[in-house]
Amino acid sequence: MSAMADRTPKAHEMFLGKKLASAGPVDHHVHRREERHDEAVLGLLSKRADVPNMRIRLESARDGDVERAEAKRPGVGELDARGCDRDGLEGLARLVAPLDVTDFYREQYREPRPLVLRGPDDRFAGLITWDDLNDAICNRNLRPPQLHVVMDGVEVADDLFQIDNLGLGTRQPGPFVSRVDARKLANLLRSGATFIANAVHDYHEPIRRLSDEIERSLATYVNVNLYASWRSTRGFATHWDDHDVYVIQAVGEKRWHLFGETRNLPTKLDNRPNLDRPDEPVWSGKLTAGDVLYVPRGWWHDARVDEVDDGKGSIHLTLSTRPVTGTWVMRWLENTLLDHEVFRKNTPLAADEASRRDYFQRLVALIRGKLVDDLGDRFQSDIRASWTEASRTSLSTYIEPWKSPLWNGFRLSLKGRRHAAIETCLAKGTFVLRANGMERRFDIRCLDLISALARSDSMSVEELKAICRDGYPDEFIDAFLMQLIKDDAVSAFHPATR
Repeated sequence: MSAMADRTPKAHEMFLGKKLASAGPVDHHVHRREERHDEAVLGLLSKRADVPNMRIRLESARDGDVERAEAKRPGVGELDARGCDRDGLEGLARLVAPLDVTDFYREQYREPRPLVLRGPDDRFAGLITWDDLNDAICNRNLRPPQLHVVMDGVEVADDLFQIDNLGLGTRQPGPFVSRVDARKLANLLRSGATFIANAVHDYHEPIRRLSDEIERSLATYVNVNLYASWRSTRGFATHWDDHDVYVIQAVGEKRWHLFGETRNLPTKLDNRPNLDRPDEPVWSGKLTAGDVLYVPRGWWHDARVDEVDDGKGSIHLTLSTRPVTGTWVMRWLENTLLDHEVFRKNTPLAADEASRRDYFQRLVALIRGKLVDDLGDRFQSDIRASWTEASRTSLSTYIEPWKSPLWNGFRLSLKGRRHAAIETCLAKGTFVLRANGMERRFDIRCLDLISALARSDSMSVEELKAICRDGYPDEFIDAFLMQLIKDDAVSAFHPATR
């Protein structure tokens, strides 16, 4: 108070900070929009009143979060995978070698930190090439929203790289279909723009195989984006992602800057914004073909072609997996609690104190009953059973494969087999198959058939009949498989049609 007594205080000096009041998480973009609004409005008011800008910043973290992040700020690790035996590696193991997947996740659980994994330049040979990229643009008609062009943090308008002149003599792109204009695109890229192809695993087979391997092994969902650039300008401004990122340097070289984190493990839906980028990078380094950079969620970063490599093309992929946090556990618990009436009952906030006390005592008792020692095992089992394989067509001459003369040679795959769970109930004479996001109940007498399918990645109809012929006639197996295929529990394809 003594300092205030020295002079008459200004009204705007009384506002020390604010934060959004919310009973739940808020998208961090909402925080940013709120801050931009304040900057614009208060800036105009300050200019009109001829007083300093009365900007009231949204608090960027809980008290002490920034200090803890700054004090902790783990270093960037670096491992050499150039001498590793790559035979037999698949999925995420291809990216995190020389670590195995379990060791990698254990280390990241104990202390999340970026990791550079150096590899031989042919480590990802065949994953993506310039010819593949040209094919996607020209022959697969890659266009927005899967295709983006950005320059120094700003997205280039679609009409600046697409054909829009349909005058006489112009090659028509087709009704209601726009196409990339090769000349316009090349001019933008020469000027420093970055080419981005989103979800490249959806239309490029080698990358799809890698993403499928990771999805099947981890029961997660994978997205892969492609970035191609030639100039030493940034594509995106310095930013952080709300998911872990594995950067695969496929072609050429690129320089990366990592700035650390200002909020430990921020999420997209959060109760505090994460807006303040650290001033100086804690690591700068160049990735060359065959290298992988793991960037944990929340680490600020940017990338560009090095100045000495200006004009030389670089292709890198960013592979991200779905983050499963403690909020998922709470949502899962919520679903299990909905079976109980007290959890569906209206909260008596406006009732008398005795009613509120009774309600919350019953609610707390119900929640405590769910917090048992095997909670983690049950959550993991349910998460894996809810995972669904990417939908793939297997069309052939016969839309009903069981009517094909080649039927016995068709290969069968139980969808979601890697994480399937079978639970028997002998008292009721039934069993439940939990796989690929579905829970199906069967008569116990067909358990051997389902178990045989669950033991193998794929088998032919003939092989299944040979295994189960003692217990089931061929006609029954054919009819049973027909129902499984119609219900999308099993996929069937003939090798000759692939």
